Amino acid sequence: MVETQLAEVVALIERTLELPSARRDPTRGFVTVGIGGHGGSGKSTLARAIAGSRTGADVQIVPTDSFWDGTQFDLPRLRTQVLDCLLRGETAVYDEWDWHAKRLIERRSVAPTGIIVIEGVCALHQMFRDDLDVRIWVDATRDLRLARGVARDGEAMRSTWTDVWMPSEEAYVARDNPAAVAQFIFDGTRP
Repeated sequence: MVETQLAEVVALIERTLELPSARRDPTRGFVTVGIGGHGGSGKSTLARAIAGSRTGADVQIVPTDSFWDGTQFDLPRLRTQVLDCLLRGETAVYDEWDWHAKRLIERRSVAPTGIIVIEGVCALHQMFRDDLDVRIWVDATRDLRLARGVARDGEAMRSTWTDVWMPSEEAYVARDNPAAVAQFIFDGTRP
């Protein structure tokens, strides 16, 4: 089923690339894809699978996790440093948050070409959704998301997941309703 879903997602992106009428701005030389979902749902895995399915194609992935500022996600910085630059046809340049060093460290650039995937919990935020050509929501059960988060971050982070991250995400989803604007709901329950 996941392979079928991936093929359908890639086909949707391909149609958007090939049919200027399917894009929000047919004069652009790139397509924007937003992949949202709760933490641990499989967003990053789907983004990498899309990139892997397009061998030789220009796929650039911008994780919203890169825009953490130590206390919260700096979504206005993602807007101005990435989306606004790309929409003007300019290469976007931003500093990436290093979660281990707990500071901005690495400078990244994103050219306005090919497929640009913005993935993360807030990828379908109201601030971005009007500029996304393809919007995907990745869905998985709470228990699975928690298990994946703890497997990735360690048992010591379990309470952060249950007491901080998950309630914060649930409040964002209730307030912003990102799944409602998705053109595709992806089943992230499979590896």
